[in-house]
Amino acid sequence: MRIAIDARMIRQGSMHGIARYVYQLLQGLRVGVSRHDFYVIINKGSPLESMEWPPHLHLVNANSPWISIREQRELPQILKRLQIDLFHAPSFVGPVFVPCAMVMTIHDLNHMVLPQFYTLFHQMYYQIVVQRSIKRSKYILTVSKFSKKEIVRTLALDPDKIFVTYNGVSEDYKPVEDKFYLEYVRDIYGLPERFIFCVSNNKPHKNVHQLVRAYCYSNVDIPLVLACPTDSNLIRIAENYGKKHLVYFSKFIEEQHLPAVYSLTDLFVYPSTYEGFGLPPLEALACGAPVVVARSSSLPEVVGDNAIFANPFDYKAIAAALESGVYDEALREQLKKKGLGHAKSFSWDQMIEKTIQVYELCESSAVVKSPNLGLVEGSR
Repeated sequence: MRIAIDARMIRQGSMHGIARYVYQLLQGLRVGVSRHDFYVIINKGSPLESMEWPPHLHLVNANSPWISIREQRELPQILKRLQIDLFHAPSFVGPVFVPCAMVMTIHDLNHMVLPQFYTLFHQMYYQIVVQRSIKRSKYILTVSKFSKKEIVRTLALDPDKIFVTYNGVSEDYKPVEDKFYLEYVRDIYGLPERFIFCVSNNKPHKNVHQLVRAYCYSNVDIPLVLACPTDSNLIRIAENYGKKHLVYFSKFIEEQHLPAVYSLTDLFVYPSTYEGFGLPPLEALACGAPVVVARSSSLPEVVGDNAIFANPFDYKAIAAALESGVYDEALREQLKKKGLGHAKSFSWDQMIEKTIQVYELCESSAVVKSPNLGLVEGSR
């Protein structure tokens, strides 16, 4: 098959969750010999241009940016020109009209479930473009059983056309023990000697404001480091509690430094109210950090019983979880040991293998029956 994969979301200095998913998929497809030809659609200046690619994998430039009106016209033209058999839209972005079969990866439905948090353009894009693209797709990939249920419930799709392919944890995410390197990373980002860490953006469902309120209410006296844009509203909350001096805003942390930051932190916290998967807490577990997460959406499915859970809508409950995570040494050690083993069960290789299985289902004319789902979904 001639398979095209949209990789325009991979941009310099912007490796968010979807971009990392696509990057890991492409890294897996680079290895070994494939009977398929892959065409990777990028924008000019993509980090992928500086990498070497095997003969079965070709980079194709597109002018239209990711999430735009222009892509609705340009992508079908590219697919037709390259005589593509299957197009993989590995995010919620897919053309309504495609000249070939299409599969989509839907990581979550927060644009539909929480439309009030997005611009009018994004709301209209989802209603007019994305929903039609999803229904046009031959199969849907998603990253958790929670998201599969959300897709079935919200879009009334046949569950047999939706396959769960969990995200994985890169082998780079492991405890860092080199003290000189740890201090080097600490110095780059101005990290305090001890700290609680949260990596997020400032979207309302990420619930960072509730975390700051909980932290300020708690008895915890080590600093809170937020790897997110500086926010005057968050600063105001800390000022009202007299803890402004303990709330740090870190500059963007490069991915190669994240394992060291996770290894340095006393506690990683992820209070999001809605996640299709939630990769950061799993990566933190892989680096030996105790973790506090919200008891919401996919997070209990992803971290299992290897974290401290809190009601994300109750700042007092989050405060109590922070106090346990910092001061209960027996609990901290238990979570560290269990978390390391748990994180190893999530593999990018498994995701890649199962994704290729779905590609090849599109190649076959056989009707997929429920018993075959185990070949793709597996169990965890």
